[in-house]
Amino acid sequence: MSFYFKLRTYLGRDVEVILSNGDVVAGVLLTVGFSYIVVRTLSVPGYGGTEDVLIRLRVIEYVRIL
Repeated sequence: MSFYFKLRTYLGRDVEVILSNGDVVAGVLLTVGFSYIVVRTLSVPGYGGTEDVLIRLRVIEYVRIL
């Protein structure tokens, strides 16, 4: 099973995405495309709401399902 198809099984779940530069993006997995994912994260502290972050698959080291 490819990374794309495996990630699609976790749509709507809480995830932590670890990037190749060491950054961690935590939130809800919204969309999985063939070259990207979209994660809904909390916005900057002090501001209300959420933010959708598009992440290219090539910069992902691994994804942790929470």
